[in-house]
Amino acid sequence: MGTGRIEAFSDGVIAVIITIMVLDFKIPADASWHALGALVPGLLVYALSFATIADFWINHHHTLAAAREPSATLMWSNLALLFAMSLVPFVTGWVASAHGSPLPVASYGVVMLAATLSFVVLGLVIAAQQPINSPARSTFRAFVRKGSVVAVCYALAIPLAYVSVVVSYTIFIAMPIFYILPMRIGGTD
Repeated sequence: MGTGRIEAFSDGVIAVIITIMVLDFKIPADASWHALGALVPGLLVYALSFATIADFWINHHHTLAAAREPSATLMWSNLALLFAMSLVPFVTGWVASAHGSPLPVASYGVVMLAATLSFVVLGLVIAAQQPINSPARSTFRAFVRKGSVVAVCYALAIPLAYVSVVVSYTIFIAMPIFYILPMRIGGTD
């Protein structure tokens, strides 16, 4: 019994999340550069959220591929991840419309922290399914360590939003890059 249904359901939820984010864009009121320029902050936040969700999706695929059985713990930890990710369109829209206000930026950090922690838990659940001293188990330990670093960074970005939203944005931009680069170096794709 595999995890195909879990992955298929997750893929569907993630596709809906991305679709909801893009549907939040309003058509410019007129055909001018000024009207189009007003959409740029929203497009940048959308691109950041899209990149982050894409990272989650790619890593989710690799993570579930190592699952040995679709246990209740695995399913609930996966649902926790999907719940946190389902909040991304809301905070993306809020950040885009609030023009650098600290509360929406901090809220974005909270959602990303929740998604990252949920992903770390999912990784721990799947790591526990691996044979002791197996290469897969050590790979998951490294994955959990990396996720823990990302979680700390998101946790720092939350209060830093009240000091400098630019610092929080920098952290938000760095996190998907942090996940992408080691993945290629580690040869997991």
